[in-house]
Amino acid sequence: MNSSTNLERIEKFFSIIGALCQMAGAVLLVLVVGHYLLGGAAFLYNYIGTGQSAKVDARFKSPVYDNDPDRIAYWTEFNTAWGDHFEPYIHWNRDEFSGRFINVDSDGVRRTVKSAPPESSQKIFMFGGSTMWGTGAPDGQTIPSYVQAMLGAGADVYNYGESAYVSAQELNALLLLLAQGHVPDVVVFYDGVNDGYAGAYSPAIPRDPHNLRLRDSVKKPIVLEIISRSNYKKLFNLFAGKGKFGAWDEKIAPLIPQNSVGVVDAYEAHIRQVKALATEYGFEAYFFWQPNLFSLTRGPLTSYEQMTIDGESPTLVSSQKAVYEVAKKRFSNRRHENIFFLGNAFDEVQDPIYIDWHHVGPNGNEIIAQAMVRSLRSNGLQPD
Repeated sequence: MNSSTNLERIEKFFSIIGALCQMAGAVLLVLVVGHYLLGGAAFLYNYIGTGQSAKVDARFKSPVYDNDPDRIAYWTEFNTAWGDHFEPYIHWNRDEFSGRFINVDSDGVRRTVKSAPPESSQKIFMFGGSTMWGTGAPDGQTIPSYVQAMLGAGADVYNYGESAYVSAQELNALLLLLAQGHVPDVVVFYDGVNDGYAGAYSPAIPRDPHNLRLRDSVKKPIVLEIISRSNYKKLFNLFAGKGKFGAWDEKIAPLIPQNSVGVVDAYEAHIRQVKALATEYGFEAYFFWQPNLFSLTRGPLTSYEQMTIDGESPTLVSSQKAVYEVAKKRFSNRRHENIFFLGNAFDEVQDPIYIDWHHVGPNGNEIIAQAMVRSLRSNGLQPD
């Protein structure tokens, strides 16, 4: 075999390699271009459907905002303000933000609208998830701001709500404040949705923080991570009917009865733990179990409410209904213990309330604040 034959074979080998590289490059280019084309198509679909950029949260279409000229501006700012960072024990906390509708200080605490309270005013710390934080409402129309306005200058209300918090995270946040010397006169907890969602639906483990196992799980190989984030995967899920409704629902559906009881059992333990702290530190503790769209008993539902329910997983719906049935039996008629079931707070309200299956508009926040203030006053709180 002469050298010219070897040279020809080498040239042929590299020629094949070069052709394969060109083909791979072309395929990669097509995939990248296709990914962005799909993203552009989704953007256009959203824009045509709503008349707005994808940066505007679709919840601005809720009838709650029909007469609100600032609805688009608010929801645009809401998406801009959405940012958090890691914090020990509570796992995440809101980033500082300053805007027209939403203001969060350097400690991650959302603004409660109030005048400078006198030193003699009673400090009221309010804990909960995004419904307490005020998703769907500007600073002055959150539950804590309404409570502040209703109680007057004799109260000094602080909004320690945070998106997706379960009661265990709220308890840890309270422990941190107490350890730092911030002792309130009154503590209010507003829970139910996040404990029910995390405990009975995802991850379907009572007292487990929402999505924390996903955040802290081992990272996927880079190729799988790219695929999972691609617009191709989103398109596949759309046509395959995956996402909310899939194997996960089948897996956790049989566990709903026991997990529903587990959620409420865990909250009973939460109440006992907070009351022990209240005795030690000398504050009053109040516990309110919140409503959601699935617990609404009035009829008929509005078209938006029915559309919202129809867009959710039937397993999610049944899991939350099951949690609320257990909670209603367990927490009703316990106001003498400072425990209040508000799961049916909107049953007699005919005006639109919900912007999704658990968040409400400013009018809903005001109704909840009124119920809280009535309960606080009936149990002896008179800060005015």
